Amino acid sequence: INNTGDWVLLVALPVYVFVETGSGATTAFLFVAQLLAGAIMGPIGGTLVDRWDLKHSLIGTNLAQALAVLPLLAVNADRIWPAYVVMAAQSALNQINNPANVALIPRVVGADQLTSANAALSAAQSSARLIGAPLGGVLVAWGGLAPVVVLDAASFVLVAGAATFLTTDTSPVASADTDSGTIRHGLVVVQSHHPLAPLLSIHSFAQLAQGAFVVLFVVFVVNTLGDDGSGLGVIRGTMAIGALLGSVVIARLASNLDPTTLFATGLLGMGAISILFWNTPALTTTLWVYVLLFSLSGLPGAALSVGLVTTLQTATPQHALGRVTGIMSAGDASGVTTGSILAGLLVDHVKLNTLLNAQAV
Repeated sequence: INNTGDWVLLVALPVYVFVETGSGATTAFLFVAQLLAGAIMGPIGGTLVDRWDLKHSLIGTNLAQALAVLPLLAVNADRIWPAYVVMAAQSALNQINNPANVALIPRVVGADQLTSANAALSAAQSSARLIGAPLGGVLVAWGGLAPVVVLDAASFVLVAGAATFLTTDTSPVASADTDSGTIRHGLVVVQSHHPLAPLLSIHSFAQLAQGAFVVLFVVFVVNTLGDDGSGLGVIRGTMAIGALLGSVVIARLASNLDPTTLFATGLLGMGAISILFWNTPALTTTLWVYVLLFSLSGLPGAALSVGLVTTLQTATPQHALGRVTGIMSAGDASGVTTGSILAGLLVDHVKLNTLLNAQAV
């Protein structure tokens, strides 16, 4: 439910801003506002999660996010700035919500079930993407931002209500280290528990490509494929088809799969499919071809996601899982912010195909 609302907003808002302003830079800075807030708030949010009850954290952040999305009702072609405020607020609140979700999983299942559990969650997220991404494109093309805001806010309220039924012990985990409640201790954990330091470094660097993607993809679909925005949601949503299939396979083979190998395989697969996707317009711009190609990217996408989270949960002491997840989120945001800024600044001055292939590499 939560991810369905998120995907509606994630697809609809950039399309709305780009169509109304016609500016790649304006669209890029929409993502930058979101990501800067994430980079700043990531370690802080993770620290709070390790100190707070996880159930209360989930309920509180979802209710706050329902309120924080409402200013989008004031956005129009001449008044874009509330969109930046909303994206920053949502991102900051996510830096509490997301680490709380990651920290909750080992409370619910045993260590031998983590890969399977994360694969099941990946399948749920893929289902949400399959519904939410096309719905976001259709809603913004039909009614602008108003129906998007209503649906997203409702999803947050429903999730907050659902979290009240959680019966697992979600209280903070005590640590013998008196310094364990600080951000600095989270950095010490990353440095002292292999393979967290290289894992998070590699993942942060890979987010440069993700940052470039969120900007370039909108320009590619609108300008190269000649779409009005509805097709953008359909294409992005179909990644969930491959991700669902990948999640099922991973869940069935979990006991024989090394999570770090899953992570590396996912990165390589995403790069290969990106090269194919960006260069297919030389042959055709027929929409269904891109729907098919993008659906294939869900397979390595599921491997990447499950491998990353499972390795993180396995290598991190439970009392520090929120902070380490927050540090990872800050690295994510830093990498994506850098990639978005570079893409936004270059997209109006460099040949699009050159930027697209650089992103894939």
